[in-house]
Amino acid sequence: MSSTASPTCTPTRPINDAVRNGGFECGLSPWVAEDIPNTTHRISSPGDASNFTYEFDQKGPKDDSADMHPAAVSQDIVLVSGVPYKLRFRTNFPKCNAREGLVGVMINYQPVYTIGSCDNGEESAGTFQDNLVQFFARADSTNVRFEFLTDVEDAVIKIDNVSVIPLH
Repeated sequence: MSSTASPTCTPTRPINDAVRNGGFECGLSPWVAEDIPNTTHRISSPGDASNFTYEFDQKGPKDDSADMHPAAVSQDIVLVSGVPYKLRFRTNFPKCNAREGLVGVMINYQPVYTIGSCDNGEESAGTFQDNLVQFFARADSTNVRFEFLTDVEDAVIKIDNVSVIPLH
């Protein structure tokens, strides 16, 4: 079920969180989605512990360019260079199998983390799972990017509750 968030909403977020609209309660903005052939995205309901979530959908055969230029969603955030941060987000893979897919995380276009559909065990399929990534900000302007890769023609991958907060 596709839903549209309220245009006048004010999302709640953790104290010192650099990510805006990390729960997708206000639609997509300021996130930027990049679809490739045979993929779509939407803000769907229900979310993890909220009303909405970001949903990636594979709608046909995997495009030849997907491994080099996968579908993605990203946001530019402002951090303090040299400070350690914690990126936290939740993923939901409806199915667990080797081809179902993965989410790759990039900070300033450098890969820092990958989570696959079965990494949290088969019993986690269809539920939101926690993911934590610690990193040092290398610049004040930082891009957080989630890339979606799958070999399954009808795969669905969801992310929600994205936050980046200082460790101290």
